Amino acid sequence: MKRIFFCLTILGATIVGCNPLEDIYNDIDAQDNPIVGDTAYELTDEDYDDLDKSFGNFDSEDEAKTLIPELLSDKYPVWGEGSSALVTFKVYSPKREERSLIRYTVSSDDYANLGHTFGNFDSSSDIQGFLEYKYPDPADRVLVSLTYKYYDGSVNTLNNGFLFINGVWETILGFTDDEYAVMGEGFPNFSNEDEAIAKIPVFLKDKFKYETKAAGDIQATMYKLYTTDVDDLDEDGRTDDSTTYSYVKYFIFDGSDWSEYNDVLDITLQFGHDGTTWVPDNTIKYTLTSADIAFISNAFIDTYPGPADNVGFFGSFDRRSSSSNFWSESMLLEAFNALLDNKDPNAEEGQKYVLTYLIYNGSTTNETMSVIKTDGVWVYQ
Repeated sequence: MKRIFFCLTILGATIVGCNPLEDIYNDIDAQDNPIVGDTAYELTDEDYDDLDKSFGNFDSEDEAKTLIPELLSDKYPVWGEGSSALVTFKVYSPKREERSLIRYTVSSDDYANLGHTFGNFDSSSDIQGFLEYKYPDPADRVLVSLTYKYYDGSVNTLNNGFLFINGVWETILGFTDDEYAVMGEGFPNFSNEDEAIAKIPVFLKDKFKYETKAAGDIQATMYKLYTTDVDDLDEDGRTDDSTTYSYVKYFIFDGSDWSEYNDVLDITLQFGHDGTTWVPDNTIKYTLTSADIAFISNAFIDTYPGPADNVGFFGSFDRRSSSSNFWSESMLLEAFNALLDNKDPNAEEGQKYVLTYLIYNGSTTNETMSVIKTDGVWVYQ
């Protein structure tokens, strides 16, 4: 009946010369049977131009979420509900590179006045306490190049930066005299900025080789240059001599190597088609593996002995309600909770998964279920 109504409308439309019949039939079919597609896409310079972003990046992630749906609609006009696009784009996120106008070495009296009888700090709270004691009313973005003794199994002399931002002292990684030597320097400083930019990424890769760093992590560093004392830091009344300045420089990790951070972040977000338009979507589409099935079988062998043993042996969930090995939807949800809590223990509230898995209902086929994390547990959408 719906088709007849549209056909009558089309017949009237042809009298006044509207869209061709073929285009309108295509529109009708697209509404009834949307094409579902999945893609991974990285925005090009032309895409930014089309969105009137002449600098090749967005001003914020929120702006990207607003503008990218329009781009996806143009690129994938026939895709409909259930489609997904994993989109990579650039966001301008500047980091200000400060130079230190305060150099200070913690004295024996400083340690004593704060009750550090061994003449050193041994926790980050000790250092924070000293900064609050020494600089009770600092200007915003003041950078202190601080040299101090720190106990961590043995006493070492460290030089780190502390940048005061929005009421909080932020620690900036500095380098010890020995670390400058490791980087090939005869003195505890670099000769110029280019040398620092070339050597620090190599140092960071070695320094963090046993720590978990993810692609996109940004590390603030403070390095020293022996340069013209334009601010008379040594207070000798001259600004044409030389002294040591400390500078902040940021580096970004790509999953393998460190490089100078250029104030632009690469961000990847997923968008989904809701039947009308593209919207930001955190849905992860995941197909259960044989290892996942083995995990579920082992986890539920005492709770559901028959079904758990059966799925472990055949690799498919028995979905025949008449079977003694039947997996009901509530049982499957229990299994998915255990699996996802194991695979993605840090999933945030509202995270969505579309899970695809093998079932047996007289023949072996795929079944799909959608779940969302709500109040700390996974529930069906």
